[in-house]
Amino acid sequence: MAMEKKGQWAILLVVCVVASSAASFAGGYYVGETNSSGPDGGLVIVDDYGRTVSLESIPTRIVSAAPTPTEILFAIGAGDLVVGIDEYSDYPEGIGNLTRVGAYPLNLEVVIGLNPDLIISSDLVPADQLENLEAQGIPYMILAARTLEDVMGDIRLVGIVTGHIDEAEALAGSLEARIETITEKTLALDVEKPRVYLEYFPYWTYGPGSFGDNLIALAGGINIAENASSEYPLLTSEFVIAQDPEIIIFTIGYMTSTNAEEISSRSGWDGITAVSGDQIYSIDDNLVSRYGPRIVDGLEQLAELIHPELFA
Repeated sequence: MAMEKKGQWAILLVVCVVASSAASFAGGYYVGETNSSGPDGGLVIVDDYGRTVSLESIPTRIVSAAPTPTEILFAIGAGDLVVGIDEYSDYPEGIGNLTRVGAYPLNLEVVIGLNPDLIISSDLVPADQLENLEAQGIPYMILAARTLEDVMGDIRLVGIVTGHIDEAEALAGSLEARIETITEKTLALDVEKPRVYLEYFPYWTYGPGSFGDNLIALAGGINIAENASSEYPLLTSEFVIAQDPEIIIFTIGYMTSTNAEEISSRSGWDGITAVSGDQIYSIDDNLVSRYGPRIVDGLEQLAELIHPELFA
């Protein structure tokens, strides 16, 4: 991807994430079947925005409008139902031949041309576009998890929607077992919790109610922005210095080209415990920003960075 596109993506995602944080979320769940007489009976589910979504049958042509649903769909074995993906879906390997439907915004003409019977989206796609598609008879559901528990619910929900219930349950169960293995160590009463600053774009971090905040807590740390006024706050340098994080973790990927040298050279940061103690680390952005199965990889890596003594 060209550097210009990376920069555009970074700015776009910062803006979209901040805008989406004002919405209210409810974990998606299964309501029931509208016709239980056969395998093609209809379904009624509630997505992560609290929207009731009615489907006439198990969808056979799905457009995945964000990387998170793409990763979930393929992880539960429903990849053969996917006929289109957004521009930024790049995992798992081998999906490059699928039709690209744009990003944020979508290319509605391409989406409609694929004749999908369901769109699975994240909360970054403009709502008016999704409503436009729904008005043309194409239902959509939104995945907008904010905790690992929500992710497990979304995996199971997508399993129900696609008819891959057993595979989704097996995947969620295995992920939950891995989470428990980590948290049995990191959340033990005798484990001290260091102050952590997790940066996904220069001075942008995860506040209360966000995914990063949940991950830091489960990994056995204290988020220095846990009491910020928004889910995704833009911090000042003075705030970070005052909070004196003991560990600094920055993401690498589409979002930023930040490195440890740049962070340690910021004015006044030489006195921060994490900087003076050389406790600055990087993590793949996809492992902490995409709320799919790989989020547990992110938790495991965060836990090892925050508490290396527990995983020696």
